[in-house]
Amino acid sequence: MTTTDVRGGHVDLGEPVRRLREIVGAEHVLTAGDERFGEFRDPFQPEQWDEHTPAVVVQPRTTEEIQQIVRLAAELGLALWTNGQGRNNGYGGAGPRLRGSVTVNLRRMDRILELDEELGYALVEPGVSWLQLHAALRDGGHRLLLSVPDIGWGSVVGNSLDHGVTYLPLGADYAAPCGMEVVTADGELLRTGMGAVPGNPSWNLYKRGLGPSIDQLFMQSNLGIVTKMGVWLQPSPEYLMPVHVVADDERAIVGLVDTLRALKLDGTVTGTPCIFSTTSAAGMVSNRRDWWDDEGPVPDEVLDRVGRELGVGRWFLRLTLLGDGPVVDHHYGKVRAAFEALPGVRVSGTKVTPEQAPGLEHPSDRVVTGVPSLDLVRMAEWNGGDTGGHVDFAPVVPLRGAETWEFIRTFKPMVNAAGLDFNLVVMAISARSGLYVSGSKFDTTDLAETRRAYETARELIAEAGRRGYGVYRSHLHAMDLAAEQFSFNDHAYLRFVEKIKDAVDPAGILSPGKQGIWPRSMRDR
Repeated sequence: MTTTDVRGGHVDLGEPVRRLREIVGAEHVLTAGDERFGEFRDPFQPEQWDEHTPAVVVQPRTTEEIQQIVRLAAELGLALWTNGQGRNNGYGGAGPRLRGSVTVNLRRMDRILELDEELGYALVEPGVSWLQLHAALRDGGHRLLLSVPDIGWGSVVGNSLDHGVTYLPLGADYAAPCGMEVVTADGELLRTGMGAVPGNPSWNLYKRGLGPSIDQLFMQSNLGIVTKMGVWLQPSPEYLMPVHVVADDERAIVGLVDTLRALKLDGTVTGTPCIFSTTSAAGMVSNRRDWWDDEGPVPDEVLDRVGRELGVGRWFLRLTLLGDGPVVDHHYGKVRAAFEALPGVRVSGTKVTPEQAPGLEHPSDRVVTGVPSLDLVRMAEWNGGDTGGHVDFAPVVPLRGAETWEFIRTFKPMVNAAGLDFNLVVMAISARSGLYVSGSKFDTTDLAETRRAYETARELIAEAGRRGYGVYRSHLHAMDLAAEQFSFNDHAYLRFVEKIKDAVDPAGILSPGKQGIWPRSMRDR
């Protein structure tokens, strides 16, 4: 068996495996015969597909081991593919972009190196999960709140580097990361920002340094391997209030978006509120077969019934208010008045202390109060149950109601034409823009349906590009297509990034193909 060679050929596995075992220990190098090896492919691709399957998985424990792995890769011409936990399943999970890569999985690097309650930050390694960091805050009695994603099993570092969304105030515009330690393609070690000054206590407190700020070069990139990252935390407020806004009319999305934008712009609503379509909201607590077991997309009349019986309507908006009691009450009154001025819209809220938040009944409410869990894994099971999967299409769209409606009118028929349900979550990542995440959900045991879902995702990306939209991140199978849409001035952006790639990783060993960025040696291939 061979592994990918970035020089244009292949490398016999024997030598790389032997030397990787010398670096990290034999039990931490996995090949195709190992029981856990199957975790490191695209989790939703059928068994017949092997496009996103590695040749070897290596799990280092220390930064020094990563440095040795990188130097070995440069020597042998190995393609490395790095991930933290590798749980980002809607975008390809732990699978590599390039089949036959050596996956460098960082789950064993799971130390919380600092927790500072006074300044409100932590310093973590890339194997630390949201569940682990939250537990450390709880068990240590720290009065700090962590902004978390929907599913708590992922890497804090990995999720942040891939622009993963969290929902409390530090989740807006990805505000939490601050300061990184990075292994570069030559095996050297650097620290960004103030970390470049040895022993600087402001490394994880100040997002810039002297000269160009390079942290963003390591976000969604293949220019280095991040081994430590600072993450900002916020003081626990007196109260948190998950708020539900429900609308029964599909056209109500126009008013919901415009009202939400106004409340975000004036500071009443903070964090990252989300507006869920019926199927997306219903998927948190039920499966498709509970409502509709026939072929084709769920009909409108059934969606109306789902919305009524689950209380999520045709649109379910969730947001969180937090602060002192009178502040929360004032903002809730303002939110309620603004949304209930819209026809047929209902608003409700539950005010709790941080100590009461883990007892909230709905898993979605727990997430938006900073309590991670695995409960919302079931959202991927809407179609197919335990064998359900999803592939996400996620463009960035201005936060305007009319533009949202036009988005739905354009892309919903394309999804329905493939026999799939149109799922949409509008994530208001700022007061001015939204991530319009439309996940096609399918039964992974149905090869034809799975193929339609993957192909439809590509069609949606191409159509979005024709309409002037780009996705904020992409599934492995569509990264080149997604990058192709960023075509201003003959793809000047990509050409510039390729110049950086060639300069800092001339051998092209780090995650070739990530976000459509290939090393010079592989571009023609």
